[in-house]
Amino acid sequence: MNKNYLLLKNILKKSEKIEEKKIDHVLDWLKKISKKDKTKTKIIKIEELDNWFFKDGKILHKSKQFFSIEGIKIKNAYNREVKNWSQPILSQKHGGYLAIIFKIEKSIPKFLLLARREPGDQNLKLCPSFSATQSNINRAHGGKLTNLYNLISNKKKIFLKTYHYEEGARFYKKINCNLLIKINKKDERFIKDKNFIWLTKSQISKLNFKRGILNPFVKTIMSMII
Repeated sequence: MNKNYLLLKNILKKSEKIEEKKIDHVLDWLKKISKKDKTKTKIIKIEELDNWFFKDGKILHKSKQFFSIEGIKIKNAYNREVKNWSQPILSQKHGGYLAIIFKIEKSIPKFLLLARREPGDQNLKLCPSFSATQSNINRAHGGKLTNLYNLISNKKKIFLKTYHYEEGARFYKKINCNLLIKINKKDERFIKDKNFIWLTKSQISKLNFKRGILNPFVKTIMSMII
């Protein structure tokens, strides 16, 4: 078994007795951050999208990166509601990198989450420290590099690593890399965004039972240390 896994499990077992468990202040903080969020979303027609186009039966980004929307035909699905059907599906050449940064402070592991909103979210959610596809890292969107990439890309800081596939009814063979990144005191100087918050495992476990608070990828990453 992975020695880092065993090491962290042992530390967590000891810290569980003394670490912070209350979450009321976390929920209050998230409410305050949410009030400052000016993001607006609106459903529009496909033909109104910027930088996306229809070609060869697919919807693509102009960079030919990110995801595409394609058609898929299924036959002989013996254990499903119907045997044969066809549907749209999201296809992505590059998978994603999903990471939670953690530190050990006074013998207590603390995990860094980010209050962030995806286009389909109703409100801000607590997300991994870092979430990006390879297309984001390539800056195919023409924007800036995802925050904290300098820490995530440092292989020496990878503490635990695993892979998971996206939900197969909507994504075609998309695989994500899940990472736990351990940092030291000096590395904390890179964490400047006010939407970051340090939480204990006990707090994250409690927040898991609050509706619409945790991004699902937090759960998949934290499952490495269950």
